[in-house]
Amino acid sequence: MKKQILIILLALVFSCGANSQSLTKQQMLEDYDYLVSFVEENYAPFDAIMQKGYKREYKALKKRLRKQLYNGDADLERTATDYVLWFYSQFDRHLWLEKTEAFQRAAGNLEIEAIMKIDSTLLTNQGNLEYDPKPVSCKVDSLTWLIRVPSCEQDFYDGTVNALEQFVASDCENLIIDIRFNGGGGDNVWKKYYDLLYDHPNKPEISWHRNTPKNLLYWKEMLKLQPSSTWNLQLIESCEASKKKFVKLGESDNNRQPTSRIKRAAVLIDFYTASAAESLVKFVKKHSDRCKVYGICNTVGSNLTGNVRAETLPNSRLDLVYATTVDSGFYEKDFSSEGLGIAPDVIIPLPFPRKLTDNIDEWVLWVAKEMKK
Repeated sequence: MKKQILIILLALVFSCGANSQSLTKQQMLEDYDYLVSFVEENYAPFDAIMQKGYKREYKALKKRLRKQLYNGDADLERTATDYVLWFYSQFDRHLWLEKTEAFQRAAGNLEIEAIMKIDSTLLTNQGNLEYDPKPVSCKVDSLTWLIRVPSCEQDFYDGTVNALEQFVASDCENLIIDIRFNGGGGDNVWKKYYDLLYDHPNKPEISWHRNTPKNLLYWKEMLKLQPSSTWNLQLIESCEASKKKFVKLGESDNNRQPTSRIKRAAVLIDFYTASAAESLVKFVKKHSDRCKVYGICNTVGSNLTGNVRAETLPNSRLDLVYATTVDSGFYEKDFSSEGLGIAPDVIIPLPFPRKLTDNIDEWVLWVAKEMKK
């Protein structure tokens, strides 16, 4: 089914899933207080954000929002949206309110503002604009192979691995990995890609699980889905035995051996590249000399947290989605100057493509030509 960017954005901005239940002032205050205390106690990057010098601003925010709710100047949905959006807009896109009209509208406005800065024609001149990328594995020219991966969900895993095998079997020496519009899924999609793109070690990045009873439910749920996973079981046992606020989840692997199969590689990103898709971008930035990141804007900005789960507010039943793990890179990032997400290495000097489905578009052709220089 063909998608148009405007339709996607309007669906995000105007979709209606808000809770319409009538609440008393006391119930709204109870839910707001629950939301604040839950985020402070369970949201993995909360401590890092406070350590970065935002403690005074945050305290003023939550006090102001509670006052406006108490005075009747805003309802719970609007107040909760403003609270969550403070984190979402500045630090991490792995925190949001699910199916909440006010939040979806506010988040949609942020996306529209970002798109308009890049290419205002995307929202003003729809014409034949088609943006629904499909999996692609094909030769672009005699030297270059294209693999388009529009999702990291499990359903795409086999196709992604097969595409890489097709490239390895080809006579191409350059590889373009297109992850535009890829909103994430599972990092395991990229394991074989890491092996092929690796050039050198780097400072290991550590992932930390915020060790609370609520967050531990995430791994217990994962264990139910994968009962044979000894790794999940050992992590649960470590969390239950530990009194520390954070438990080490894992450390990036620096033990790969460089391969000479690829001469040059490129990763194509856009403002929809998120989460597990950002993991590939982060890897090549840290470990690859032959691979460059191409685009015209940063990725979404959910690359430094993970393992999200949901919590429901007791009275309104609003759903908060949040990250239970945080990477060491979050502590090192300067959000005030770098902004959210990961910036491209090379800016593509072309407008946003008018069509991206299962085709070879103008961005791919430009990058293929650049890699030959």
